[in-house]
Amino acid sequence: MSTYQNFDDFRLEATRQFAHTLIVVDDEASSGSQEISAPPVELRRPTRLDATKPIPASNVRSISHPLKADVLVETSMALGLICSVLKPKKTDKPAENVSKAAQKADILCVDWEMHRDNGKTALDIISSVLTSDEAFGGRLRLIAIYTGVSDKDSILKKVLASIPKATRERRGIKRDENYLTSNDGLRVVWLLKRGGTYPPGLEKFAVAESELPEKLQKEFSYLSDGVLTNVAIATIASIRAATHNVIAKFNKKMDGPYFHHRGTLQNPEDAEEYATSIILSELKNAIDSLSIADEFAGKSALEKAISHALPDKDLVFGADKDATNVKFATYKDFIIDGIKPTIKKNVDAKTPLAKGHKFYAEHLATPLSPDEASSKKDMLKFAALTGLAAEAETSYSHHKPTLSLGTIVSDASGTYSLCVQASCDSVRLKKAQAFLFAQLELVSEEEFQKNKEKIEFVVPRKPTTADPREFVCLKLSDKAPYAALRSIVFAPTSDEKVTAKRLPNSAFYFESLTVPAGKKAAKHRRYIWVADVKRRRALRTVQFIGQEMGRIGFDEFEAFRRKYD
Repeated sequence: MSTYQNFDDFRLEATRQFAHTLIVVDDEASSGSQEISAPPVELRRPTRLDATKPIPASNVRSISHPLKADVLVETSMALGLICSVLKPKKTDKPAENVSKAAQKADILCVDWEMHRDNGKTALDIISSVLTSDEAFGGRLRLIAIYTGVSDKDSILKKVLASIPKATRERRGIKRDENYLTSNDGLRVVWLLKRGGTYPPGLEKFAVAESELPEKLQKEFSYLSDGVLTNVAIATIASIRAATHNVIAKFNKKMDGPYFHHRGTLQNPEDAEEYATSIILSELKNAIDSLSIADEFAGKSALEKAISHALPDKDLVFGADKDATNVKFATYKDFIIDGIKPTIKKNVDAKTPLAKGHKFYAEHLATPLSPDEASSKKDMLKFAALTGLAAEAETSYSHHKPTLSLGTIVSDASGTYSLCVQASCDSVRLKKAQAFLFAQLELVSEEEFQKNKEKIEFVVPRKPTTADPREFVCLKLSDKAPYAALRSIVFAPTSDEKVTAKRLPNSAFYFESLTVPAGKKAAKHRRYIWVADVKRRRALRTVQFIGQEMGRIGFDEFEAFRRKYD
């Protein structure tokens, strides 16, 4: 394993493993140095008479900022980057093609001034790529503007203005020294072609073609600002590296055993999930063999990440009269060694900490957030990310929900319910079928601390003026959750399942055949899809409900009582 000096080294190494492709768009790309097509002109001091003479058109030369494509490609190859250089003609409309290619590329680099259009082509390409990224649910995206035009401020201002205001606000897009960044993985950086004429203050932004690939790798690494981002990037890179080996293992000869497995199952549809799970399992083996977790989420990585994220000074835990200081070294020990061992170590060293385990656990994530409210929001987001397989607010564009075990819906009254129907009773439906649901209760802001350990699911929601919350916490009833079970009848769709329909506002819903007792409006037949819970989480909830139903307490003659314990 390599030795990394700081957090920047960790994220740069993750980037080098991940970023393999670079697309460069420049109308002046060439295979080598530009040749001078005319002899040099002798310079002399102009006279007043010269000022009155018109300049012949043949003597007017356009400003040229050539790109040495061969140098760029060779340098990229030496770093393991596959570089493709596109030289658009004046009659071309490259935005559409570049947008399609950029979906497969890790880094995009565009010239600003193409065919003297004052940045129009570059802006078209950038807008098209960002629009395409949004349609696919977003992604890490580095766009470099590599140009000889030194008007940095004007260029970045135009790029920022080309992004719709609503998008800028939602994604938190803002401008810094020579780049734009967002809060969700976008970085647009302005770089200057070395060799031209520009103000001395811009020299630090000048990059030669031979330096550009390495510079772009470093710029891409800035998109990774945390431990889990590094782990994600390195993991995807290792999966990509193992792809061909895994495909070779699951060749045509494996179809026979798979067919046997499917044909002998009581519920053959379960084999569909099994097919993907065995592939993912093999990919995980490839990741484990490369020690990705140890390298990018191990002790050394955590130490560097904490030092990168926080100043080396005492940290404040809690607020007001409950607030207490924690030394920076102690906070590191909390994260790396655990809270309880750290407390014990301090007791043994005769330097007991001011608070107990519960207090430090409650505030452990707070130093990495601006305030307690932001820390709580991050915790809820992580809970949703790790507990849900899919959710309505940020679902992938190809996802089409089907009603089954683990589906969370909400009705017209705002009541949330969890589908607890067995998976085998959710497929191959020939006629209308009753589905069983467990009612979920909302955990209010006021009751959050009291009920935190009872929360079953955290789901994102769209904030409103009346209710600005971005996440909803849901729990089962404290008393007899099985008593709140209810069945709702749905008709199957053409795929012999109950597949969601889409509303004009893009929300998905399931339409029942009946309305609840006492309800007449058609809107009560619609159950809005909220999320799909991960299968094991849903099964755990079902198991808990079953255990609650199985609690039996009655008096019996002890001598003949059957022992169940």
